[in-house]
Amino acid sequence: MITFLLTVAVLLLTLGLVSYLSSKRKSGLDEASALSLLPGDIKYESPSGRFRFYFPITTSIVLSIVLTLVLWFFS
Repeated sequence: MITFLLTVAVLLLTLGLVSYLSSKRKSGLDEASALSLLPGDIKYESPSGRFRFYFPITTSIVLSIVLTLVLWFFS
C-alpha cells in the first residue's frame, strides 16, 4: 500500500511540475500547452485557419518513457 501511495504521489508531483513548466513556455497554438509543441509533433493548419490538425507523437513517446521508468522504479 505504501508503494502505491508513493507512486501516486510521485506521478502527481511530476504531472504538476510538467504542467507548471509547460505553462511558462509560449506555444504556437492558442489552446495547446507548450509541452505539446516538441520537435517531431505533427501540426497542420489550413491557410484559411478553419481546420487544425495536431498529432503529438513525440510528446506521447516522451510521456510513455517517463511513466514507464517511474512505474518500473517503484515496482
